Amino acid sequence: MDGGRQWGQFTAGMPSAVSVRDLAIHPRDHDLIVATHGRGIYILDDITPLRKLTQQTLDSDVAFLESRPWVMPFTGSEFGFGNDDEFEGQVPQEAAYITYYLKKRHIVGDLKLEVYDQDGRLVNTIPGGKRRGINRVAWPMRLPPPRFPPATQLAFFAFAGPRVPAGTYNVKMIKGKDTFTSQVTLVHDPRSKYGPEERAAQREMTLKLYDMLGRLTMVVESITDTRDQARARAEKLPPGDGLRKRRETFEKTMEDQRQALVSTKEGEVVSGEDKLREELGMLYGLVNLYEGRPTESQVTRMGVLAKDLEAAYAKYQATVAKDVTPLNAQLGSKKLDPITPLTEEAWKAKQERK
Repeated sequence: MDGGRQWGQFTAGMPSAVSVRDLAIHPRDHDLIVATHGRGIYILDDITPLRKLTQQTLDSDVAFLESRPWVMPFTGSEFGFGNDDEFEGQVPQEAAYITYYLKKRHIVGDLKLEVYDQDGRLVNTIPGGKRRGINRVAWPMRLPPPRFPPATQLAFFAFAGPRVPAGTYNVKMIKGKDTFTSQVTLVHDPRSKYGPEERAAQREMTLKLYDMLGRLTMVVESITDTRDQARARAEKLPPGDGLRKRRETFEKTMEDQRQALVSTKEGEVVSGEDKLREELGMLYGLVNLYEGRPTESQVTRMGVLAKDLEAAYAKYQATVAKDVTPLNAQLGSKKLDPITPLTEEAWKAKQERK
């Protein structure tokens, strides 16, 4: 800002004492590339916000700093067993960075960023940085991860939410009682050769599977909640009581339905026990992590799993309709609370409060 009369130390991931031999600014990506002696290459992604700094910006209480359009990269991973003499680098995060300047540290009240699509729908809410100076907040370009019912096996490939479409998104900063707005733009990886129709088919199926995982979570949590209520009522009855035995039978029925939907083998991360949860999660992950059109076999498999899911929910509802009313009548005679099955509406309201 003043031709180099004042300097500040840069410490964001840089060693405190290292010999820097060369600097370069990437002409396309606007990254600052720092070549060191003996410590490798350091890359500061996108210095566009620094170039946008003016004295007027520094005099403002809050100011968004323009960034480059962010590329939506191919996703990928590698499992390797290297040794100490191999070079390695940190893979860039699959995220768009939202950059802003705060004249003073934010202390009182919330500071959060909301991202909206072109239709005005809220896509993500992200905690904002509160420190004085330049803050960079990563938006992961994706919806939140899918809801998943708990089980003993890890949910491989289903850890990421669906990626949002390329385009321009509106950003709203809520700082206490004040609101500030900006925009962020996402563009496809130039190496990607898929067309709009292929991308639309992939996104449509991904969102369907995403919703199916949420529905499966609702079904499993409803079964589990009903089972736990039955267990709690049974514990309040003496061991020889006939009602307690009927409670325990109903509890076992609920547990059997739960185990039919999720993996339950203990002690193994990968047990090979693939229930509806594992099959649906694997299919979702494979479709979600690929940008092209889903295969015919994947579409067919989704239809089969959708029928299995609805059959499981119908079975649960039929069991509740048959057994809960007479059990509640008997519980009332013992002055015990009734079993109140978790409805789909109540489950959705519970998720909104989280």
